Amino acid sequence: MTNILNEHDCPVTSDIPMLRDRTIYKLYLIKERGKSTKEEIRATSQMCGFNYIEASKKLREEEQFLLAEGDAYEMRDALKVISLYSGPSRPTNRRPKLRVFYW
Repeated sequence: MTNILNEHDCPVTSDIPMLRDRTIYKLYLIKERGKSTKEEIRATSQMCGFNYIEASKKLREEEQFLLAEGDAYEMRDALKVISLYSGPSRPTNRRPKLRVFYW
């Protein structure tokens, strides 16, 4: 068995890969059309702490809007919030409500 160390080089008894992931991820809202949908505005408002009018104005200014940035744990929480606005989880012929990309 290999020794697992935390960020302070101290041995730990469990290994949680998300804790070792030092990658900083970014979550973007990508608009397909020039005008934002209500779901896009609501999601931006919720994620960024803006009111509805501020979120609408910010989305008008940019085609790709940075919703969140952080480590794996922060992205997990952000994706839980954004999933409330992203529409049905099963495949449909309709366009998804939000186009969100993360890397």
